[in-house]
Amino acid sequence: MPDISVVIPTLKPPDEVECLDYLAEGSFSDYEVCLQSESTATSARNAGIERAEADKLVFLDDDSRPRDGYLARMSEVFETETAVAGRTVHPRDDVFAGKLTGHYDFGDEPRYVTRFWGCNMGVHRDVFDEIGGWDEAIPWGHEEVDLAERTLTVSPIYYDPELVVDHPYADSVTDYLTKTYRQEREQPYLWSKSGRNRREQWLAIAGDALTPANYLGVPVRSALLHGAGTLARAAGRISGMRRHEAAGNDRDPSPTASAER
Repeated sequence: MPDISVVIPTLKPPDEVECLDYLAEGSFSDYEVCLQSESTATSARNAGIERAEADKLVFLDDDSRPRDGYLARMSEVFETETAVAGRTVHPRDDVFAGKLTGHYDFGDEPRYVTRFWGCNMGVHRDVFDEIGGWDEAIPWGHEEVDLAERTLTVSPIYYDPELVVDHPYADSVTDYLTKTYRQEREQPYLWSKSGRNRREQWLAIAGDALTPANYLGVPVRSALLHGAGTLARAAGRISGMRRHEAAGNDRDPSPTASAER
């Protein structure tokens, strides 16, 4: 049985999954890769959990670029921790570098955090046995937030800055705005799952959209992009609210809905 199972959701053929090349270049060899092509990121990750032989489960994206020593370090950290966040780096000096990708990097010091990201994280199988799998009611977009909050009910999340993965946040302005819109369509479901009523959700959408700080700052180019992202975020949330209402709340927002492996 391998020491680590790496789960990668992808719709690409294996020879186009660049993450595989970066894993192969490392010195650690006691691992298997579960490439999963299910229709959504969450269903692919759950299928990968079922298929995986190891209990140390690492989740990467198909365009994640783990640096040398990544899996060896992950194996070491798993000896004492059951949920792990790594350090993700946006590898380009472009408009997305800095503030727009600040959430990627938790800093230079190891510590316990409240979030992890699907392009660079690890969760021991024992945690999934306790909380269930990824919530498949969220196809993609904030699914890591949901999993992190459930994980914290049974395990702390340890951040190790030595677990470095290069991962572009967005390839273009259009890509960034589309990504923001798609992610935020799932936010009303998360709000409902946490107990927020409709009035509270609408107020949250309005409050964020009308906050002046979301449209101001320097450099001007970054501020303009952040402002556009705020509008895309509001549009996505409104779309999610309308979709949720049109469905008659048929997506069960209970903590275990669609989460069992």
